[in-house]
Amino acid sequence: MIWPISIPAARLEDGEVSLREYSPADAQGLFEAIHDERVWEHIPREIPRDAGELDAGIRAKLGDLQRLTFTVRSGERVIGTTSIMYDRSAPDGVEIGATQFDPAVWGTGVNGRVKEVLLRELFAHGVQWVQLRTDERNARSAAAIRKLGATDLGVRQDTLIRRDGTTRRSHFFRLDRPVTE
Repeated sequence: MIWPISIPAARLEDGEVSLREYSPADAQGLFEAIHDERVWEHIPREIPRDAGELDAGIRAKLGDLQRLTFTVRSGERVIGTTSIMYDRSAPDGVEIGATQFDPAVWGTGVNGRVKEVLLRELFAHGVQWVQLRTDERNARSAAAIRKLGATDLGVRQDTLIRRDGTTRRSHFFRLDRPVTE
């Protein structure tokens, strides 16, 4: 795999659901979509106060070029975000995470569709495995990851700090590249 990967926008669609590389122009729509306490319950950082603060937080994480962040839309409406993270010390794989959606689309299958689009493209680009993780307390997210067919790697201490100051314990999962004949 050659990082960073480049995926044409036309490849990141599944019907009405599409992913586009994040742009600061997306910040206001994204803020409106995910500005709900429930969305941030298991996220280990402060809830942004406005679209500018949300944008600054996203762009700060993009600075090291080890992350691709996408804005997720249903039609033209922004409904969430997700990211691909690359770690130079584990060059055969990536992590999909930092996924947040408008609660209005929870339980509708959007998350699974977004993950399937990303998995298809990542494996096509030579990625050998994809890691996913969620806070040990986030049963809804863990259930969605299991639906993808991910192998459960268990819960372990993480380096992330929760908003309440405790060190997060994360539930880790992995999907290996499908074997093709």
